[in-house]
Formats: sequence, structure tokens, C-alpha cells
Amino acid sequence: MIVLAGDVMYFQNQDSQSSYRQTPENSSLSPNSKNSTPHVLQLAKKVGNKAMIHLLQKQKNNQPVIQGKFKGIEPTDYTTDEYDNDPDNEGQFTAVRADKGLPTFFGVLKDTYGEDNVNKRFFSKTVELGDTCDRPHSVSAIVKKGTSRKDRKGDSFVSAIGNLGTEERLIRDGKNDAAKTAYDGGHLVGYQIVRGIEANQAWNIAPQDVKNNEHSYNNTIEKMLRGAGKGTEYVYNVEVKYDQWNFSVDQEQLVKLGALKQVDSTKPWEIQLPVRIPFKWDAKADMTKTDKKNWKFSSPTKGESSFEQFSQTMDEGNLDFTRKSHTARFNLAFSDKDGNEELYDIDSNNFAAKKVKGIRYSMHQSLPTDFLKNQNPVDWMGNEANKIAHFGEVTKGKASSTNILEIMSAKLKRNKILIDEIEEIDDVKKPEKMRFIPEGISHLDERDEKKCVFIYQLDKNKIRNEYMALKKIEADYYPFFDVQQEEEERFEKEKDDFDTIANEFATWMEELDKKEEDEIESIQQKMAQYSKILEGQTLTLTRIKNHRIGRNLYQETVEEIYPQYKEKISRSLQVLRSITGYDSDIEYQDSKNKTNMNGKRTLEAKEDKRKKRKDDKEQQEEYKKMIEVATGKYKRKSVEDYLNKK
Repeated sequence: MIVLAGDVMYFQNQDSQSSYRQTPENSSLSPNSKNSTPHVLQLAKKVGNKAMIHLLQKQKNNQPVIQGKFKGIEPTDYTTDEYDNDPDNEGQFTAVRADKGLPTFFGVLKDTYGEDNVNKRFFSKTVELGDTCDRPHSVSAIVKKGTSRKDRKGDSFVSAIGNLGTEERLIRDGKNDAAKTAYDGGHLVGYQIVRGIEANQAWNIAPQDVKNNEHSYNNTIEKMLRGAGKGTEYVYNVEVKYDQWNFSVDQEQLVKLGALKQVDSTKPWEIQLPVRIPFKWDAKADMTKTDKKNWKFSSPTKGESSFEQFSQTMDEGNLDFTRKSHTARFNLAFSDKDGNEELYDIDSNNFAAKKVKGIRYSMHQSLPTDFLKNQNPVDWMGNEANKIAHFGEVTKGKASSTNILEIMSAKLKRNKILIDEIEEIDDVKKPEKMRFIPEGISHLDERDEKKCVFIYQLDKNKIRNEYMALKKIEADYYPFFDVQQEEEERFEKEKDDFDTIANEFATWMEELDKKEEDEIESIQQKMAQYSKILEGQTLTLTRIKNHRIGRNLYQETVEEIYPQYKEKISRSLQVLRSITGYDSDIEYQDSKNKTNMNGKRTLEAKEDKRKKRKDDKEQQEEYKKMIEVATGKYKRKSVEDYLNKK
């Protein structure tokens, strides 16, 4: 059993339950309960107020600089003449900070691999953005609520920026049926806040979790600001933070996903692309005067859909891209006229909108895990010196809490959940690779009438649905079996490393109030190193979990669909034999048609029936017509062309 300082973390190895439902938010120790205290105060009670004060004094509140950049581009402060302000609007932009002209994924790939090798269809939903698109960091505005009733109009430009997020997740993680994350183009300062189309600027829009955009963000802080009383004036500051500036991807991934047409050995194997999905979203609105009795904000919209992603602790361990309610997590805090801030409690009936003079909204989004990245080049014979296109270092940043106690407890909790979940997933053995086309048929010339008749029968048997399902599952998940043994060994090592860190952290927490300041600082530095190790471990465990799920999904799909597929192939071959006498590929023949020990057909009656049909002139005419139709329709197609709808 391992215990980490009371409320901070508690689990028992021998009977722990694996579920994302077991989070600090809904456990018996939930800070959401009516009698709970803020998370930091809970920690202070457990480790000692004096030690807690020493620790917090050593911590800086400033956000650490995220290292690494893309082509020398750094966030830029825009001048006032670089953003629009319509004097007729209710709001005016006062400050903008963004990466100017940051290349899009399409722009980078076109520049690096050549326009002819880029599959433009892959980028069809972001093509209107062109080769560059600003990446926002922060936007500020001052708003004086009027009586405008301007409705927001749909804008394909906004949707296209949302689709940059979808492209990023696909490129980094590949096709994942378990993923529930989708993105809208999310305004930092909303269109209906400033009441003007000037809000539809790239420096004011970033990919935002679709459920958060349409419900959480829209129905909480934005609802309160849109519904503010006439004449209410407030300043509104919104900032987004990125976990890193850019990410790494290789040609094989890009070709497999369809972003590139083919691997090019004259070009770099690996490339960096600029991150577009923010990890953190912070918004804060404060009235310019707190003594105005007639100024007021509206109330957040009540309802389950508005608060499904609500999290009072903002524990990163609760992020889960497989559940819509956890693809993003947010919380709210309100301040009064004296600046006293209090977290919103959805279970409390004491909320009074008229007392609210300031609103703070914080949101974390789940990020891609990069779990499909190749270790070595595949089908690439280029110069090793030019293996990587260096557009900046891919370095993890810090976009979350800087309190090491909260960071460590959250990461330990998250990784324990992942370990338990992996152990509950029974892995499967690598199966034989499926065969989609009988060998004898695949060797036939495209103009051969036997091949045409076979395709005609495949079409009659409606085989494409099974083929497409099997082909997709093979492309997406069969490669996961190649790393199975390596992952099993790595998983055992990660469990040992986790236990070592968890035990040391538990010991540290128990003795923290006995330590001197210099000892606390030394331990804190060590915990910061452990925090980085746990972050990398999260990615490794997530990859192992996803691969196990993928292997199971592969087995289940193949067991369900492949027998149907083989049956349809068998039926098509039987008809082909009846019409042309062509006998091909014993693998797809059922047992009734195989020879017995004496070399005789077990179904002599069926053979006799076939011969009788061949002698029937009427039947022969029908076969002849079928051959003519089949040859005319499929003369220029191979079986593979037909199955792939070419």
C-alpha cells in the first residue's frame, strides 16, 4: 500500500480499481463537496502550515518560458493600427499578442516537400487559410455594454482554424476511433462580446474543444458577459498557453495519413510542425468600477451540458480524450467589490450575480500524445546529415500549475490510473496477416475474362463493406503487433519507476514539516526532475494503452468480419468455377469442396450438377451474357482497383 499525504493521493496496489471515474473530483475526498476547503489549504493542513509557507515562498508565480521556436518566430505585440476597431461596436480591442504569419501545416509541407507531393485533399478544410495563419497568445478588450442585438454569423475562416486542431491531432496521433476530441474555432474575445466582425481575426481564434466552445465557455463566462446590464463597463483579458511551440513528425506518418503522396529520400525524413492546439485557456473580466450599483454581470446558464466539464481542482489527471465530458476541464471563480475571489460551487445555492464584480475562467484541453511516431526511417534512403529539418527544438513547456505539490500529486494519480487500466486490458497474440485477394486471381491479367467474372460476382455479393472495414483496421492497428514485446518489457520498467517515485514522494510529504528551508529547496528541485520523468511516462503509458486497445479492436473486428469476407470470396470462386472451369486458391474453398484421402470429391453430386449445367444450352447462354457484361464493365480494372473503388 502507498499513501501520499492524506487527501493528496491514496491508493492500494492490491485492490485498486482502474477507472477514470476515480478522480479527486468525485471520490469521498472530493474538494467539490460542500464542506471542502481549497486544494492548497488541504495540503497545508496535511504537511504543516510553516512548511507550506516555506515551499510557496520558493515558488515563482510567473509562467516559465516555453523554450523552442519555429523558424525564429516569437510572439509579437501588435501595434494599435494592426487590429480593427469599429467605433460602433460595444467593445474595443486594446492589446494583441500573437505569432505573426506562422506557417500552416500545408504551408510547411509544401515548402519542405514540394507542392506536387502534398495531397491537397487532406487539407481541404483549411485550404482557405493559405500558407500562413497567426497563432494567438493573448487578447485584451474594453467593453461597455449597450443594447446591440447583433447575432454572430457563421464564418468558414473561423471553422478552418478549428480544423487546424483536427489536423494536428490526426497528424500527431493518427486515426484513433477511441478519440472523442473535436475542435471548433474558438474566439479568445467572443464575437458577441465586442459585437463586431473584427473578432474574426486569426490572432483572436484558436482550436478549442468543441464541447467546451459550444457549452462550457459559451454558457459560463461568455454568457455572463453577453448578458451584462446596460452601461456595465469591464476589461476583458484572454490568454492561451501552449505546451510546446512545435512537434515532430516523419514522412512515413504523413504518407500513411495521406498528407503526402509518397516518401521522398531527397527531402528530410523528420520535420517539425507548429503546434496549434493550446493546452491552457485563461479568461478574466473585471468591472472598471466596482462601486456602480446598476452595473452587473448575468448568471451562468444552468444545466448539465454547461457543467459536464466542470472541475474545481483542475487536476490534469482528469483529462481523457476518450470521454467528451473530460476532453477539456474548466473552473470558474468570482470576485467581489473588494477583490475577494471564491471558486464557483455548482452544488451551492448561494450564488448572487449582483455581487460579482470580476469573473475568472480557466480551462485545460487534452493534448495529442505523439504515440505513432516512428523510431527509425522507413523506405527512406537519404543522407543521415539531412535526416531532420531543423525548424526549432521540440521542448516541452509548462502551461499548468507551478506548485510542485499539486503537479506531482496530479501526475502520480494520472499515471496510476493509466497503469491500472493497462493491466485490466488483456493483450492478444499476433494473428496471421489477412489475405484479401486469392493468389490465382491476383495473377490474372487485367483483361482476362475470368478476372472480370470474379469481380462481377464480388459486386453481386456486396463485398466492399467487409473489405473496407478490414482494410482500415489492418492499416490502423496491425502495426501495433510489431511493438508488442517491446511494450510489455517497457511497461514493467515504467511500473517499477512509478513505484520508486511514488514512495519517495510519499516519504517527502510525511517529513516536509520537519525540513529546513534549504532542504525543502533541494527536495523541490528533485521533485521537479521527477515531474518531467512522470510527464514522459504519461506519454509512454498512453501509447501502450492505446496500442493494447488497438490490438484488441483488431482481433474483435477480424473475428467478426473476416469469416463473412472469406465466405463471399468462396461463393464468387464457386460461380467462377461453374462458368469458366477455372479453379483457384484452395484457401478460400470451404471444406465441402476439398479432396478426401482417396483424392475424390466429397460432393460428387454437386460436381455432377455442375457438369449438367455446362451441358445445358440455356444456362450457357446466360453465362455468355454474364461474361460479356462483366468483361465490358471490369475489363480495365484489377480486383484491387475494384475493392478500393478506383
